[in-house]
Formats: sequence, C-alpha cells, structure tokens
Amino acid sequence: MSKTESKVKLESCPVCQSKIDDSSPENLGKVRGNTERFKNTEFNIWKCPNCRTLLAIDPVDFDDIYSDYPLNERKLDAFAKGTFSNLLARLKKVGVKKTDYILDYGSGRGLFVEYLKQKGYMNSFSYDPYCLGFKELPISQGGFDVVINNDVLEHCEDIHKVINHNFELLKEGGVLYIGTPESDPVNIKNLEPEIMRLHQPFHRIILTEKSLHEVVLNYNVSLVASYKRSYHDTLRPFSNYRFLDELNKALGHNLDLAMDESITTRTFLLNPQLWFFAIFGYFFPSAYEPAVIVRKSISKPT
Repeated sequence: MSKTESKVKLESCPVCQSKIDDSSPENLGKVRGNTERFKNTEFNIWKCPNCRTLLAIDPVDFDDIYSDYPLNERKLDAFAKGTFSNLLARLKKVGVKKTDYILDYGSGRGLFVEYLKQKGYMNSFSYDPYCLGFKELPISQGGFDVVINNDVLEHCEDIHKVINHNFELLKEGGVLYIGTPESDPVNIKNLEPEIMRLHQPFHRIILTEKSLHEVVLNYNVSLVASYKRSYHDTLRPFSNYRFLDELNKALGHNLDLAMDESITTRTFLLNPQLWFFAIFGYFFPSAYEPAVIVRKSISKPT
C-alpha cells in the first residue's frame, strides 16, 4: 500500500486486463458511501464481465479519504478479540510460532499486533502508510517470517505491486496471509445490500475467490491453506460477519456511528433481531471473504 494519490482513471481490469468500458450500462452500478462523510455521495462501480472483479472507477486522493478514516478508531474490544482469535488460529495451524517475526501490512492503528503481543507474539510489527504512528515500514534483518495482508488488497489499485512488496519483505520459506472480500455474488444492478462490502470510496478492487488464487499462485509460492469464509466468522457470540452486517444496517450503514459504543449498545438493545444474529449469525453468513496462506519458495543453490 504505497502512499500515493489516485487521480488517474483506471483503463483496464488489473486482473484480466479487460478494457474498462464505462459506457456499457450493464456492467455499471452506483452505491453510496458508508461513512458520515460520504453517506450522501454516490460512487461508480464497474464489474468486469470477464473475471467479475469489482472496480471503483472514480479517482480519489488516498491521503484525503484516510485523513478521517472511522475504522482507525476501532478498539481491541470483545468483538475484535473474538475475530482475531480466529485469525491467529489460522496462522498457528500453518506453524506460525511466538518467536517468529510478524509484519501486519496495512495494519490500521495496530490492533491485531496489540492482540498478538498480548498472546506472547512479541516480535510483531505494524505498518500502515495512512495511519499516524505506523507510517514507517519496520525492518527485519533477513526478512519477516510472516507477512499478513488482511483486509488490505481491496484498498489498493495496484494489487500486483502490493503483493510483490509483501514477498520482498518475506524471507524465503516465510508465510504470507492474504484475505479480501469476494466480488462474485455481487449484483451490479442492486448494490444497496452490498454497502458494507463495497465500502466506498475506500475499497478500490474486489476480487473473486478464483481470481485471488490465480493472482497469488502466479508467484513462486506453495499453497498452504485457503478459506472461503471471513475470519470474522466465529461461533463466539457477537463475533460473526452476519451480526456485524446487520448492526451496520441498523445504523444506516454509517461507520462513524458504529465506532460510538453508546450508540451501538442502544441500537443492539432496541433491536431483537440483532440479539438473534449475535448468537446465531455464524450459521447465516451474509458475505464471504476468501483467504489464502502461501509459503514463499526457497531458492535452489546454483
């Protein structure tokens, strides 16, 4: 996630290179933003007819839109801990150890690293060029054992540049985790139900699960694990994607309100349906967020 401005209109799909034709109405849709600042602004979305990638085609200034990003106000609360426990379990399953050097790439305000350190993973570091306090890229001598690119790829317009950078930071034999939303089920002519997934103007590219695999496995890696469901989806009460989705709907899809604990508590208490999804939401998924875990290949001696 390089610190750049996007003020140039995209011309082709970054996945399959199909030419973007914004004059073809069947591939175009509009959706409003889901923050206080952008709730009354409509954004243009193009769905590639070839690979089904979703692209936000309105140019933006990254420094500007992230200057007051609501999700940077998140706290390490019970919901976050519940979902982070699921993410950590995935990493542990592929052999990530407490002594490993771990980089959370595109970390926001560093909540996952805070959680990791609470769990004893003391060599964990955060990097996010748009979040104060984490703008400097940490360095690990010889590379990191683990790089986490979670809920990041969709915020970038040059996904290949980002993935390349991840592998440059990773030591040979190291593990890269990439998780991102799924575009395939999205109906371009009915985007209102997808406001949270589309998250405009912040999400720039949303891949299909198939495209995610194809893009990442094009590198010199071996696939270690893959997931279809979001790491947000757990059996713990309140820690599932459907509950998060329903809560945001009840708040009018306004993330600024979702960051206000008093408002979310009052909304929850007054909405019996939210009680149901808080407990049983795992069994009624509203969206998927595929993830892959790959291992960087070790170069053969010449």
